[in-house]
Amino acid sequence: MRFAVPEGATPIEDTEGLIPDIVTLADLNAVEAENILLAEDRHLRRRKPADAGWLDEAFLRALHGDMLGDVWDWAGTYRHKELTIGVEPALVHEEIGKLLGDFRYWQTLKPGDMSILERAVRLHHKLVWIHPFRNGNGRHARMTADVYLHSQRHALPVWPADVGGAGEARKRYVAALKAADGGDYAPLTDFVRGRIPA
Repeated sequence: MRFAVPEGATPIEDTEGLIPDIVTLADLNAVEAENILLAEDRHLRRRKPADAGWLDEAFLRALHGDMLGDVWDWAGTYRHKELTIGVEPALVHEEIGKLLGDFRYWQTLKPGDMSILERAVRLHHKLVWIHPFRNGNGRHARMTADVYLHSQRHALPVWPADVGGAGEARKRYVAALKAADGGDYAPLTDFVRGRIPA
């Protein structure tokens, strides 16, 4: 079975590992959304330590598992298949290590040198760029960044419903991610900042 997905989203070319009985993309989205809400409650209910020592590879895998583990049996496991997006599967572990090393360095910087929001945006972008999992990478990147922002007592963005769909917000989001691929983080930072309540 193959589900139709919006432009820029990871294709769902097979349903290997799908746990519940799902027939349509709408059904899949509903079941995943329910699982993700439970993960949000678990990870945003209590504030994690501000030193962000908790943000490591084990956390990244566990968060993905919490988000999608009731839907896909491979949730929380790095992908072994090539996708149309992301690094080669053999490089996922290495790139995650580089990202976490970069993140540790960002944490040593003063907010005037790199703001909390910019750190979250870069973390978000790099997770999407690496695309460590078979699916759910954008949602995982957004939630990882949100958990980090919450740990820093920073306001969280309110993600538009169509950021995962085919609307105008999705187009701007994908364009901002592509700009960040080229080293220009301003559009993605502006996109996220524009979703933080005043």
